[in-house]
Amino acid sequence: MNAVLDSETLNVLRKDPLQAALTTSALTDFYIAKQFPDNKALITSVDFDITGTHCITTSRDESLRIYDCASGTREQVSYSKKYGCNLAQFTTQPGCVAYASTKINDTVRYLSYETNQFIRYFAGHTGMVTSLQRSPNAQSASMVSASMDGTVRLWNLDTVKPVCTVNIEGGNNGVAAAYDPSGMVVAVAAESQAIQLYDVRKMTKGPFTSAPIASKLTVAGLKFMPPTGDYILLTMSDGSIMLLDAFQLTTLAV
Repeated sequence: MNAVLDSETLNVLRKDPLQAALTTSALTDFYIAKQFPDNKALITSVDFDITGTHCITTSRDESLRIYDCASGTREQVSYSKKYGCNLAQFTTQPGCVAYASTKINDTVRYLSYETNQFIRYFAGHTGMVTSLQRSPNAQSASMVSASMDGTVRLWNLDTVKPVCTVNIEGGNNGVAAAYDPSGMVVAVAAESQAIQLYDVRKMTKGPFTSAPIASKLTVAGLKFMPPTGDYILLTMSDGSIMLLDAFQLTTLAV
């Protein structure tokens, strides 16, 4: 590792000494500190809790594994052999996660991993769930899901019925959805047609802005870049990534 920090990294640390400066120079110093060869099949999703101290993975071996990122230890393993699992998300409720089913039905399941008991089932999707994300607002009990059924649904963790359901034009072959860092905007992309931005308080009224996607490929996933959400990353069906301006929805890089 380099002994001397570059000026870019030092400037970031002077503004916020507790912030790990993810500069180009700092990233080149990253290395693998520990590996966990636990899974017997491909890992399908990874999520960190709001504090960043824990992460959860799902795998095609139908396991959910929780790791302590500070100590570098595996804390817990749960299995969802009956329903399968994907897209696991920590919720704002301590000790709880939500994840998408991959077998039997397309229900989102709300699990206490401390007791290994289901708290609630969020039923309604009639196609494979392709996106699932909790609100980034630590005070919110909301999450958003998208599905191959061409819908995006907003949920409150305290009730089984969706807060709202939005039918996405051209979304029958898959939809991707994600919150912005404020939790007040949801971005939606259907196949390769368009990206749309919705106000979570009035999603059923339609997007407040939209733009065509400059690609013939299908959008496999999307994410706002924290902490400000000025950019959106689109992952495409061929593994490529598009970078968009989150305000103008214009393509900046591929």
